[in-house]
Amino acid sequence: MTGATLSLYRVAVSARTDWLVVRLTDPDGASGWGECSDAGTPEAVAAHLDRPGDPADPFLVTTVRGALDQAHCDLEARRRGEPLWKWLGGADPGPVRLYANINRMPGGRAPQDVADCALAAVRAGFRRVKFAPFDVPGDRPLPLLGLDRARAVRAAVGPDVELMIDCHERLPLDELEPVLGGLEDLGLTWLEDATGIDDTSGLRQLRERRGLRLAGGEFATDTAQVARARGLLDVVMPDVKHAGGVRAALDLAAATTEIGADVSFHNPSGPVATAVGAHLTGVAPGVLEFMFGEADWRPDVVGGAERVADGRLTLSPGPGIGLDLSPAHPQVNLLWSTP
Repeated sequence: MTGATLSLYRVAVSARTDWLVVRLTDPDGASGWGECSDAGTPEAVAAHLDRPGDPADPFLVTTVRGALDQAHCDLEARRRGEPLWKWLGGADPGPVRLYANINRMPGGRAPQDVADCALAAVRAGFRRVKFAPFDVPGDRPLPLLGLDRARAVRAAVGPDVELMIDCHERLPLDELEPVLGGLEDLGLTWLEDATGIDDTSGLRQLRERRGLRLAGGEFATDTAQVARARGLLDVVMPDVKHAGGVRAALDLAAATTEIGADVSFHNPSGPVATAVGAHLTGVAPGVLEFMFGEADWRPDVVGGAERVADGRLTLSPGPGIGLDLSPAHPQVNLLWSTP
């Protein structure tokens, strides 16, 4: 966009997390927002924006492109005076169904600690909870420790709360196999990323466990990847950041529908990407991931415009994504901007 300026902000969230947010401002002063959290270090993202022609990690490049596309779409929708879902040709999604991802909550990772985190999400109104029981090693073999964590969570939240387990591809399938029966017994809504979307032989091996619904695809960038997962994945999880933007994520969602799987936008992110993902459910309906419990000041960084209650997100009525990052918030720092 001729004459537009670009800025990169870092929101310091925790020892594990920085939200990286871009702002695209046109010559008239109108702005659009996008998020590229988890693209890489803040310094690497700033360096790429400063020298976009230099070689860089393809994952970083795609995720930053995702943020720039989000910002462009947000800006164009604002210029039209329409919410993003309408500008995209979708329907008003109403209050958007969420599931609580508790992976980044502060605290220990003993089974009871993880169970307490899950119970906190349920008490906050969520009826769907996702966690990653195999992420952190401990005092016993990781497959058994992960199963103990999962059993503790189910015991804490009861039988009526939906549970999703994210494996993050931490375990080889031969190490995961002995605990799959125990996971099946917990009545999971899905088992995520036990292996990657491109590992079709591994997915076929898991597919033999008919008691487990399989989810994946958070790093997918090509609809051909989704097509190859026909009959292997029950849920595909496009990420508006890592897919390369709004249009790319919607293309993946359309391909997901074509293979008969459910769409659930992947979103372990801050309020900007969450707002974008919520608007996308007006085009491709599904439950949206929400990072629960990591920062109690989270709504403040967008002026209170992120409204979550009873496991649902109510979109702000304004144009575009309906919210703006607050640069004056103490957790927000300007990292880079165009001259």
